[in-house]
Parts: sequence; C-alpha cells; structure tokens
Amino acid sequence: MDRLWVLIPIGFVLGFVATFAEPAVRILNHEVEKVSGGYIPQKVMLYTLSIGVALSIALSMLRMIVGIPLWYFIIPGYLLALVLMRFSTKSFTAIAFDSGGVATGPMTVTFIVAMTVGIASVLEGRDPLLDGFGMIALVALSPILSVLTLGLLYGRKEKENERTFESDS
Repeated sequence: MDRLWVLIPIGFVLGFVATFAEPAVRILNHEVEKVSGGYIPQKVMLYTLSIGVALSIALSMLRMIVGIPLWYFIIPGYLLALVLMRFSTKSFTAIAFDSGGVATGPMTVTFIVAMTVGIASVLEGRDPLLDGFGMIALVALSPILSVLTLGLLYGRKEKENERTFESDS
C-alpha cells in the first residue's frame, strides 16, 4: 500500500503517450490548424490534449487508490466546463467538445482501460467494473476542460494584442 502512489505518475506518463500517439487526435489537430489558418497550431493542440488526458488518468489513479467516487469529479468537471464555455469563444467550445470524443480513441481505450481494470482488480476493496471503466468518463471530460482553458488563454492574448494595437494607434 505504501508504494501505490507510483501509479499516479505512471498513469500520467501513459496517458500522455497514448494521447500523443492517438491517430484521431493527430487528425483533429491537423484539421483545427487548417481551418483556423494556423492560428491554433497542431503542436499546441497536441500538447494541450495530451497533458489534459495525462492529468485525468493520474487523477483516475488517485481516485482508485483513495476510493473516491467518480461522480465527485464528473459533476464538478462538467459544471466547470459550462462556466468555461461562457468565457471561451464559440470556436474553442466546438473544438473542445469534439476533442472529448476524439481523445477516447483506440490507443487510450486499449492501453489505459486494460491498465486501470487490471489495477482495480488487484487493489483490495476496488471493483474493476466501477473503478476501471470510470476512467473513460474522466478522459472524455479532460480534453473539454483543456481546450476551453486554451480558449481562455487565446482570448486573453487577443485582448492584450487589441490593447497594444489601440495604444500604438
């Protein structure tokens, strides 16, 4: 039980790598860059999604180790997404919700679900069905939050550029 914390960074790394290698994520990033005229670069989207999924899998590992119910994360997470939608642009909102579906592709599901179900099956007091499969819900939520946050950062950058442009005029 002392060394279970190691699962958290392992989950982070595996989540990052699985999302980074996900073909559907690559296609989404290419399309976003193309449609945005290069305003949202592929690499920025790739790292945003990969870090978001990595954090959600690390959080899933923590949830599994400690025994926190899934809904403690899902309900506040979607409420936060609704709040972030209010402050993000329409284009980032659309991209965010599509990203949630794309990030739960074959790489993530194949490797990460197998890992979490396996870990849940050997942890005392954990149900592989509930604890192992609940991770997908967090993985679907994390790209939404990540891209909406990216939208806030881009919005802030645009406002700063507008102020700079107005002061130069």
